Amino acid sequence: MQSQTSIYHKLILYIFLLGIFVIVAVSLFSFVASRNAILQRTFDQLTSVRVDRKVQVEQFFNDRIKEIDLFSHLKQSVPFDSHNIAAKGMTRQNLNFASLNADFIRYFKTGNYYSALYLINNQQLVCYNFDSGSRDVEPLDNYNDKILKQIVARFVPGKPLKVQDFNFLPNDSLNHLFIATSLYLNQNITPAMAIFEVRSSAINKIMRNTEGANGLGKSGEVYVVGPDSVMRSNSRFMKNAMHRVKIENESVSKAYSSAEGYHIVKDYRGVMTLSSYSRLKIPGLNWIILAEIDKKEAMRPVYKLANEIVFLSIFITLILFIASYIISRNITRPIIDLKNATINVRKGNLEQELKTNSNDELGELIENFNLMTRQLSAQQTELKERELRLFSSFIDGQEDERQRLSRELHDGLGQLIVATKLKTESLINSGESISTDHVLRLRQMFDSLVEEVRIISTNLAPPVLQQFGLEMALGQICKELSGYSRIAVIFDSDVSDCLIDKRISVYLFRIAQEALNNAIKHSGASEIIVTLIGNANMVSLTIQDDGIGINPENLKNNTGRGLHSLRERVNILNGLIDISKVDNHGTIISVKIPLV
Repeated sequence: MQSQTSIYHKLILYIFLLGIFVIVAVSLFSFVASRNAILQRTFDQLTSVRVDRKVQVEQFFNDRIKEIDLFSHLKQSVPFDSHNIAAKGMTRQNLNFASLNADFIRYFKTGNYYSALYLINNQQLVCYNFDSGSRDVEPLDNYNDKILKQIVARFVPGKPLKVQDFNFLPNDSLNHLFIATSLYLNQNITPAMAIFEVRSSAINKIMRNTEGANGLGKSGEVYVVGPDSVMRSNSRFMKNAMHRVKIENESVSKAYSSAEGYHIVKDYRGVMTLSSYSRLKIPGLNWIILAEIDKKEAMRPVYKLANEIVFLSIFITLILFIASYIISRNITRPIIDLKNATINVRKGNLEQELKTNSNDELGELIENFNLMTRQLSAQQTELKERELRLFSSFIDGQEDERQRLSRELHDGLGQLIVATKLKTESLINSGESISTDHVLRLRQMFDSLVEEVRIISTNLAPPVLQQFGLEMALGQICKELSGYSRIAVIFDSDVSDCLIDKRISVYLFRIAQEALNNAIKHSGASEIIVTLIGNANMVSLTIQDDGIGINPENLKNNTGRGLHSLRERVNILNGLIDISKVDNHGTIISVKIPLV
């Protein structure tokens, strides 16, 4: 047997599952929307910081190029100390820049952008260190710095200034950025060269620029990468990362293949980061700049929101379960009561009355159930009364039939038998010889006796009904009634297309017989018309007399054994019967019986 699940539990489950679905859908939508918003906001913040650093770096190098270019075009580009020149016996035609003016040194030391200055003329080299203030003067061929020799080899006089980045230098070298320019001190002499070494600390200072106060949090940083994918600025997390740490990820490759953008990648530490990248526009440098922040830190508000959503969802789920329990109980309680009441009705207990305060379909259903139980109870009572009446009618009919049969036997057949017996005894006791006349009289008496038996038998079960059908039987009874009564009984029929079975024929014959007997006994009519009409679907029997008419009280109260017998016979055949008075004179009884 298949196990049943209560509608109460189903309703709780459905409401709960629907609520869970809504909570999950809303939570996922909120989480995804918040995550995307946080990601976009973080990328926008990184892009803003990256653009700001980019502008600063580009402006820094453009300013250096401009001031060095301005310096290179002054007639007295390099103010020399005349005392030092005279002391060493030098002239401006064979300048070896042995001495520099203090104002010149002070100008280029402002801002602390340069670490050294190299002046070269006629293979003579003056090396000035801005930090220590030391000066070295010697022939260029004897100088051991390979970097400087590479710069001189690359130098092309007259070309626009640009920054040179020597990425092939040893890893222990700190400064790799140089700006070289020509010095035209005299039109008759070979141009001199000035080489400025730019401090890497200036770049690092721009990159650091207090990251925490610029939207980069605890893990954010901005750094520069060269074309060899090696860092050109220091790392916030690794010491001596400049010119040593190589970065190979999607941000670097995309930055060199496209203008700018942002991406989620692993950084040089192997940590997932949000990265914003673009190229730097600096003459001579093919650098890119990246602004990054750890994804974990950037997504911390999202994780916090996720935790809040989880706790809120648990709380809402608990409230939802309680609400679904209460709602389901309120909805299903009347249904359960209705189910139990229906079970009691099925067991025969019709005294069921349910109460409801709802005005919805459920309340209407309960009201209809109460109305149904009241109707069933009334019908049950009526059915019991009908059964009682049927049984009473059956008993009374049997008793009436016995009395009629007894009267007929006593008044007709009994008297004939007694008369025949007395006649026979008188012939025997007279001592006379039995003549032919005596035999004929006895024969006539026996014929009368047989005829009386036939009549009684015909009234009990008319043979013509069994042999020739309802139409012939009704015609015969009408003819017989017209013969022994002083009332004209007229019969009219049209049942040529009607096929009436034996059971219906017997019932209609008895109905007609009862109605005719009542009319003859009680109506005082002079004429009775019996009409039988039928078709393939229905047969109609009408008995109408012109007598005094039926008592309306009998019709209203349904009194009288004969009327009740007529109604019960018609109900058994699922037919309709109408008994009414016609114009205050006469009665008409109309019976309609379905044949299909």
